[in-house]
Amino acid sequence: MNVLHISPYLPSLETNHAGGVCMGRQIETLREWNQVYVLTFIASDFDQKLADNLKGDVRYHFVKLYKWSKVLHVLCEPWLPAYFAARSSLRFGMKLIWCVRHYNIDVIHGEYAAMAQYQWICRLFPRLRYYMTEHDVTTQSYERKAEQEQGWKRKYLFYQIRRLYHYEKIYCHRSDAVMTFSHKDKVLLEKQYGLSEIHVLNPYFGIEDGMMEEPKYREKERSTLCFLGQMGREENTAAAMSLIRLGDRLKNIGYPVNIYIVGNNPPPELKKLEGDTVHITGFVEDVDEYVLKSGIAVFPLTLGAGIKLKVLRSLALGTPVVTTDIGAEGIDEMGNVLLLAKTESEFVQAIVDVMNMGEKEYCDLCRDGQEYAKLHFGWERSEQVLRGLYESEKIGV
Repeated sequence: MNVLHISPYLPSLETNHAGGVCMGRQIETLREWNQVYVLTFIASDFDQKLADNLKGDVRYHFVKLYKWSKVLHVLCEPWLPAYFAARSSLRFGMKLIWCVRHYNIDVIHGEYAAMAQYQWICRLFPRLRYYMTEHDVTTQSYERKAEQEQGWKRKYLFYQIRRLYHYEKIYCHRSDAVMTFSHKDKVLLEKQYGLSEIHVLNPYFGIEDGMMEEPKYREKERSTLCFLGQMGREENTAAAMSLIRLGDRLKNIGYPVNIYIVGNNPPPELKKLEGDTVHITGFVEDVDEYVLKSGIAVFPLTLGAGIKLKVLRSLALGTPVVTTDIGAEGIDEMGNVLLLAKTESEFVQAIVDVMNMGEKEYCDLCRDGQEYAKLHFGWERSEQVLRGLYESEKIGV
């Protein structure tokens, strides 16, 4: 079968953000029994670096995305949500038509709701199927952001939410199949948009069963806390700043800690908080190095939607995690292995409790988290879902 994978940024196991890695693993899996081509936007300098390394691979096609072009499309296409209009592109559309015709494409595998605006291609090629992957429910992310704003910004965000709801519902119903990465999002999509038969994939967080080593809990520094994330994203910057404030409170009660904020594109307001005990790393080649040496991974997230791969990755590496209900969504909402907290005081208490644990109790916490990730989030399930979907007779091949 000929599959065309389309995405808002470059999918690769070598990229520097979780969504791109997850997309890269999907492509790798689909190529086990399909011919898979890729059409994607180049959305960053790192995307461009990866694209340069793929120039010799004729299966890959790229469209450079510029800031001015995103602004232009947002202004010229006000009927679309701004989040979707930013990925509207005539050049992308023309390349899409060329790829479908040239490669005799059977199925388009579209990542994120924003890419479903290109479903018009199915009207030009009636036998073409469109499979949509919802990495998160877009409206939920905007709702959480709007709830924390006031004035004109709040009104603008709720206007965007109404547009998002309208188009996301249309895109979901027009798709021949919808996939998501958690049972929570499956239930939300079914309830919100009246969908059925949504396929749930396990997200790929960069570590597979055979790669999980016994946690080296004795090498972990209990007083070292880490946070992972693409720091150019507002929700990650806000959470990182919250963690730095937690560090101050811990110091004031006699528990000084070292904090590592790990991730590319930290904004100036975050970098200026760097000090002797607060380390803002920016981009690093190996985030696992920081997770493995940290005694606790702390994610005080209050924004965003969808499953948080950084939480899963930390668990899989055998590092205890303290997070909010938003960080736990789709992973462990009951707090079986995650340590859940809402307020700063609850975060401080949870961190202190872990720092004061005996060796056996701490070791068990590390192991339980890793076993949970292995048991509930192995990639094998996703392979089965993708194979069942793409080998279905309804595709008509």
